[in-house]
Amino acid sequence: MMGAVRSWLLAVIAVSLLCAVADALIPSGGVKRVGRLVCGLVLMGAILSPVASLDVEGSQRWLESCLASVRSQEAELEDRVNGQMKVIIEREYAAYIVDKAAQLGLECTVRVECRLSEEGLYLPDRTEAEGLWTASAQEEMIRIIAEDLGVPAQRQIYLEKEEIP
Repeated sequence: MMGAVRSWLLAVIAVSLLCAVADALIPSGGVKRVGRLVCGLVLMGAILSPVASLDVEGSQRWLESCLASVRSQEAELEDRVNGQMKVIIEREYAAYIVDKAAQLGLECTVRVECRLSEEGLYLPDRTEAEGLWTASAQEEMIRIIAEDLGVPAQRQIYLEKEEIP
């Protein structure tokens, strides 16, 4: 790459020097104007010569592969961020349920599974709570979770936690 730049630069310098010498040697008048025009065209050709040797198709393939790589990395990063967001949201929903149970005087551990909605939001889809449940407390929790979080009773699981003496 550097060799090509070096040879191009040397060619431009050589053409510039040749044009300067020719301009000094050409007599005044119409011939001098034509000589300057020819020197300008030759110098422009020397400057633009790398453009003629460009591999446009190769450059296009390279650019397309770069764009594909960027898209792939973008999708991977989006998946990673979405996965982390899902975990955080599930924990927040679980903490909300634990707080509601505490308001009823119950202690429990909760696990929530979320699903991605059509709008792109993570919504609770299934809950699993483990604690010491009375029938009325379990019914109240079923009602609260169904109303507040929209999880129907059939996707709410309540496990009995045995007391440790």
